[in-house]
Amino acid sequence: MTTKATAATTYYATKAFKDAGTERSFAFGKPVDVDEATALNYEAAGLVSTEKPEAEQPAASKPAA
Repeated sequence: MTTKATAATTYYATKAFKDAGTERSFAFGKPVDVDEATALNYEAAGLVSTEKPEAEQPAASKPAA
């Protein structure tokens, strides 16, 4: 039996990403509505956090030539 994450365990996307297995897309900083087991997998992969991110980190820039 799977359960949805409760209000006490809201997870937020730490970056925009698409789950290749489910084809679901998630926007940076938005709540991720998935079951607890999936949320824990995303968290282990660094895709979500229980802390709402404040601002998206800019991509690393290339060094000047």
